[in-house]
Amino acid sequence: MAAVNQDLQLWTPITLDGRIYRNWRGNLEIAPRLGNNITRLNQLLLRPAIQYRFNDKFSLFAGYLWQTTYQNGEVLHEHRLWEQALFNKDIKRFSIINRTRLEQRMFPHLSDTGNRLRHLLKFEYDLSDKWYLVTSDELFVNINSVKNGPQAGIDQNRIFAGIGLRPRKRVRVEIGYQYQYVNRSDQFDDLGNHAILIQTFLGIKD
Repeated sequence: MAAVNQDLQLWTPITLDGRIYRNWRGNLEIAPRLGNNITRLNQLLLRPAIQYRFNDKFSLFAGYLWQTTYQNGEVLHEHRLWEQALFNKDIKRFSIINRTRLEQRMFPHLSDTGNRLRHLLKFEYDLSDKWYLVTSDELFVNINSVKNGPQAGIDQNRIFAGIGLRPRKRVRVEIGYQYQYVNRSDQFDDLGNHAILIQTFLGIKD
């Protein structure tokens, strides 16, 4: 069984959302991640996207991601194109969110493109008009293998539990604990990241 390197991290993603025209919307996620026991910046992700909202329950997205990873004195870049389907369902105080995302991952130092499928299942339970409990699980699966890069099979899994606050209309903040398990190749130990996750969602007035 592979050894697992543990780390304490702080993730603080901010997602902006606003209407462009009719059912078309724009999104931008800015996601810094601090690692090494929250002492330095490990990663920075910028994720813009276009969303077409069919109704309040179903949307399709297409976007791009630019990721910088700071690792062992090196700066590694990754570019992604991605497509996503988002489905929401409300049952009394419960909200169920299903998100399926397909990514095409491009690495400047590698010749091949990696394809990865992600699925997020998220539950929210309203405690009041402002406060709610939240939990989620997201599984990542590599569809193909890239030479000297990601290998086909389960890539990682993220489990999150926390509490959410809606301080005003179009604003949400979720704070909690996330465990990220990263399955790496036989040449490296697996990763077990314990993250304090503070994610903020800001809706620009329609």
